[in-house]
Amino acid sequence: MLEDLRVLDLTDEKGFLCGKILAELGAEVIKIERPGGEPGRSRGPFVGNGPHPEKSLYWLAYNSGKKSITLNIELEEGARYLRQLVRSADFLLESFPPHYLTQLGLGYEDLSKINPQIIVTSISPFGQTGPYKDFKASDISVMAMSGLMKITGYMDRSPLRFGFDQSYCLAGAQAAIGTLFALHERNRSGQGQQVDVSVYECLTLANYWEPPRWEFEQRLVGRLGDRFSRGKGSTRQVWRCKDGYVTWTMMGGKIEMQRLRAIIEQMNREGMAGYLKTVDLDNAHISKLSDEEIERWEEPIQAFFMKHTKKELEQFSNERNLTLCVINDLVDVMDTEQLAERGYWKDIEYPEFGRAIKSPGFLFQSSEIDTSIRLKAPSIGEHNSDIFEKELGLSIEELKELNHRGVI
Repeated sequence: MLEDLRVLDLTDEKGFLCGKILAELGAEVIKIERPGGEPGRSRGPFVGNGPHPEKSLYWLAYNSGKKSITLNIELEEGARYLRQLVRSADFLLESFPPHYLTQLGLGYEDLSKINPQIIVTSISPFGQTGPYKDFKASDISVMAMSGLMKITGYMDRSPLRFGFDQSYCLAGAQAAIGTLFALHERNRSGQGQQVDVSVYECLTLANYWEPPRWEFEQRLVGRLGDRFSRGKGSTRQVWRCKDGYVTWTMMGGKIEMQRLRAIIEQMNREGMAGYLKTVDLDNAHISKLSDEEIERWEEPIQAFFMKHTKKELEQFSNERNLTLCVINDLVDVMDTEQLAERGYWKDIEYPEFGRAIKSPGFLFQSSEIDTSIRLKAPSIGEHNSDIFEKELGLSIEELKELNHRGVI
């Protein structure tokens, strides 16, 4: 899909995913690391024992499909080589503080004079403008500011962040979308542009439900943990079972009541329906029940679930169309027959480790193109020779000298 297009990737964790997406769409993505390697390589867990910049599983996961060269762009000589690469590039991805590249003579205005078609995608905590543009931020601080943490967790406990740097993942995905929009516009006009991505805004955008609720109801729903607001009360979404957890939610409407009826009928066959046998499901509606009434319904259902395993409940759900789902851990996910049938998991060979590493597939499959992972994550400067020697025409002696002076 993006074959014959080149990406220069200067991002840190905030933009790793953006470059990975473009690589798996077919683009040649060159990860430009500082001499000695990108700091993200120091993040664990690691293959084998102890930290090592070539063994970070975090790095491998987010940078497969890319090439790697080392270059110190803070040195004028390094900046000059970057400008040379920009001449043949279609995209440049960066996640430096706003105006950092401009101070080096490498901002969008500078680069567009070299290559008017260049698309520069800038990812920063708060964007390139505004009173917060120079503020630093981490994944958890941006998530806290976005409002998402305020509604995540239990009311009697502290707010919770989403697991594992979700703000950077959201920003990286949105950056990839913005970059592709810019490419579409370039195909029409022939002109590049700068795409400005704010991690904070990407997180705030994830509040799809709360702003309209406030707009029309003038009320905020607090943290409900494993419960979901339903009119007067709230219903449970996570249930314990014999060997783990499942998720299922009581909802109103005729179809949902038919599903609830199927559960009650099975509970009755097992002598566990109790109070629920007396409920008039034809005239009941969950949204009109109080929390106390809902809890009275939920108590025997929880007892029923505790009697059965995840597999038993999943089979029952599939047979009766109950929308009940098992809560899997990663081992369960990797053994899912649905993902296996579609070839989702890919074994990427890493000769340096003497083994393959199983990795997730791409976001979608296509009838026309291959979106599989093409390259393993690169070692530090693995492609220096290909780019500097074969493409830019530097000799081996010159490369050694540049390495000695800290340029590459």
